[in-house]
Amino acid sequence: MCRLRNTKLQAARDLYLAYELLETEKEVIQNRRNPIIELFSVPRNRLAAQSAFFVMLMQQACGVNVIAYYSSQIFVDAGATQVGALAASLGWGTLNWLAAAPALFTIDRLGRRVLLLIGYPAMSLSLFISAFSFLAPEGTGRIAGVALGVYLHCLFYSPTAGPVPFTYSAEAFPLYIRELGMSLAVATTWFFNGVLSLTWPAMQRNLTSTGAFAFYAACNLIGLVFAWFLLPETKSLTLEQLDFVFSVSNHDHAVYQSRMIPYWVSRALGRQPERPEPLYAHERMTEEERRNAGGTLMPAGMGH
Repeated sequence: MCRLRNTKLQAARDLYLAYELLETEKEVIQNRRNPIIELFSVPRNRLAAQSAFFVMLMQQACGVNVIAYYSSQIFVDAGATQVGALAASLGWGTLNWLAAAPALFTIDRLGRRVLLLIGYPAMSLSLFISAFSFLAPEGTGRIAGVALGVYLHCLFYSPTAGPVPFTYSAEAFPLYIRELGMSLAVATTWFFNGVLSLTWPAMQRNLTSTGAFAFYAACNLIGLVFAWFLLPETKSLTLEQLDFVFSVSNHDHAVYQSRMIPYWVSRALGRQPERPEPLYAHERMTEEERRNAGGTLMPAGMGH
């Protein structure tokens, strides 16, 4: 603290404050029920868990690790040679690494929810390209179609459904239950990672490559619907504001986002429609109220 503060008096003040906060936290924890019960019985915590578990589930259900684990076999099935399949897999891994870089700049500018709303439909289209390319006659055209879909999927995954889930889950839970919530969220993504890796060969065998890719393309469309209607934005929000956000029911979120659809359609057509009243209490504050509160509260993001 002495190295971080200008004077020893300031360091002593902050050290004492930290001590008192820790003691208060201990008292609060002692008076609470079992953390697992708190996670699912308190509506604010339950909605945070629902959202965090959803983005973690979709990190696998978008189909990325099917390609990561079985890319060489996928390219061989498309008609590539063993050497060509290995080279294509290396190219996919390199693209996966490079394409994550834009998220460093977009995740706090566009928001977590917006990135997912961009990524899910784009990944779905990419997987449909690969799926239907398997129906083409054997040859260079089929290999190129499969590779195009797989590479586009990677290009859209890496800056969206790749980094967003861990960032979102780390923000969603209140501090006193964050360790448990984040642990279960991470367990969710790795559980479904195992499910995906074990079931892909059987899916490919029973549904064919076209059907298996189409299945994960459809999963991305389901993710898009859920993200639009039920996933709150967490970008640039304080812990207090997040309490407001995750205290709003699924019904209210779905109704509000339904009203936002014609608004965004009108905007896309070049019109200037009247924006619906904000959903959250802290967004409805007037500029004067915001100044009196001691600062500007940033909007929750697209669709809010």
